[in-house]
Amino acid sequence: MNWLYSILIGTCFFIGGQLFLRKTFEGNSSLDYFNVSLWFSFTIGILSFFALAYEWYQEQLTMDNRIWNPILAGALFFIGFFFWIATISSKESLGMIRVAMAGFETVLLFLLSYLFFNDTITYKQMLGSVVILIGIGIATII
Repeated sequence: MNWLYSILIGTCFFIGGQLFLRKTFEGNSSLDYFNVSLWFSFTIGILSFFALAYEWYQEQLTMDNRIWNPILAGALFFIGFFFWIATISSKESLGMIRVAMAGFETVLLFLLSYLFFNDTITYKQMLGSVVILIGIGIATII
C-alpha cells in the first residue's frame, strides 16, 4: 500500500479515537486522564494480544534481535499517551492540540532522523518546519 494512503486511513482512525477520548471528558465524568489512559492502553494491549496470537497461530510471528525496538517504542508511546490524554482532558480544541503536537513532532523528527539515520533535510523542509513553528506560535497566541 502506498504510504500516503496508509497514513490517511490511519489518521481517520486516530481522529475517531480522539473524538471518543474528548467525549469522555465532557459533562460529569468520574474518569480522570490517568484512568482514561489506562483503559486506552488496556484496549490496545488486548487487541495486540489477539493479533499476536493470530500471527503465532498462522506461524507468521517472527522475532529477531531487533524485537526490542518495537518494545521500547511501545513503552515510549505508553508514557506519551498519558500526556496526550491529559492534554485532551484540558478540553482545549482538539484541532489546536493536534496542530501543536504535529508541528513540534515534525521539527523534532527532522532533527532526530538527521542525527540517527543520516536523513537528508532540504532547505524546503527546513523552511516548512520554520513556517509550521511560526503558525503554531500565531495560533496559540491569538
